[in-house]
Amino acid sequence: MPLTGSDYQRLTHTAPTLDSETDGRWIACDESGYDGEDLLSEGRYMMVAAVAVDDAQAELIVRDLRTRTSMQPTVRELKFRHFQRGDRLQKLSRLWQNGGALHGRCSVYAVDKRYGIMSKVIDLLAEEEAYRRGIDLHVNGQAAQLARALARDGRRALKDARFERLEEAFVAFARRRDPGDRKAAVQAFYDEVEEAWTASTRRNVTEVLQLLRATRAHADALHDDVAPQQPPHLELLDTALATVTRAWSERLGAVSVLADEHRELTDTRLEVTRSVLRSGAGATPSSRFRGLRIQRMMRGSSHEHASIQLADLLAGAAASVARDGTSTPAGVLLHPVIVPLIEQTSLVPVENPFGSPAGGT
Repeated sequence: MPLTGSDYQRLTHTAPTLDSETDGRWIACDESGYDGEDLLSEGRYMMVAAVAVDDAQAELIVRDLRTRTSMQPTVRELKFRHFQRGDRLQKLSRLWQNGGALHGRCSVYAVDKRYGIMSKVIDLLAEEEAYRRGIDLHVNGQAAQLARALARDGRRALKDARFERLEEAFVAFARRRDPGDRKAAVQAFYDEVEEAWTASTRRNVTEVLQLLRATRAHADALHDDVAPQQPPHLELLDTALATVTRAWSERLGAVSVLADEHRELTDTRLEVTRSVLRSGAGATPSSRFRGLRIQRMMRGSSHEHASIQLADLLAGAAASVARDGTSTPAGVLLHPVIVPLIEQTSLVPVENPFGSPAGGT
């Protein structure tokens, strides 16, 4: 059922997409592993797949895939779970390989949700304090370096239990949903920061914690005057969709985006994302980028759009690689196919999170 209500009236797209001079190239997107503000959920990764294909081409690809895999007509929509037995997975993977129908037309934006927590710690607190003092932490990637220090070395510097308490305390006060006693949650976080700073055994982690000790005023004001239509502070889906859209527009020029319908992707949120990408806006001078040619940004349903089905298949395959690596027969097959599709801009703390060179096609 399509989403209903006032937030989902204007930007729901039901007609087939078609590349054109007006719309540019259509990019279909879907995600796997999304858990909203729960960045401590069991699944560590969220994968957002993007496929540069309109529905006219996608219909032909889906029809051919159905024929080659003897998919029953009763299967109305193709899902990754339909390809996990027999030789179907091998036939599916050929879509993304050299000579395949989607070779060079796919990428995956990977989000390590644990790293996302530390990125948000820096973004919402340390960057605000730095800005107040006239410092731009985006220069030379300083903000990312601080987040990586916490994500990569924090557990070793603080031991598992203390590091996990720090993560949990930040999520507890930064989330919008079920905040409880917000003031108590903020105090609990800074108590954990103080204990962690005292106990840290690695200099780079200690230095980041020292910065966070001075950010209390920003934490107290974090949820003040936040418009309800704005994404929650721990929401990563908007950022992922914006980043993968930016990557494809930089490659192809004019593009339109068709994202799988999701309650978080309201008309307002899609409009804001498109506006930011078109204007090239950034939080600081060094984080701004040139405006992009984003023609349309719409939502659609996989049962109406074959292009979204293809994005769903790629997202499912990428999630399988992120979860299992090469520990399963499916992982052995998919790992060398999927890893080269990972966007270099992915929200991960290491350059090659899944074991071999990254970089979308």
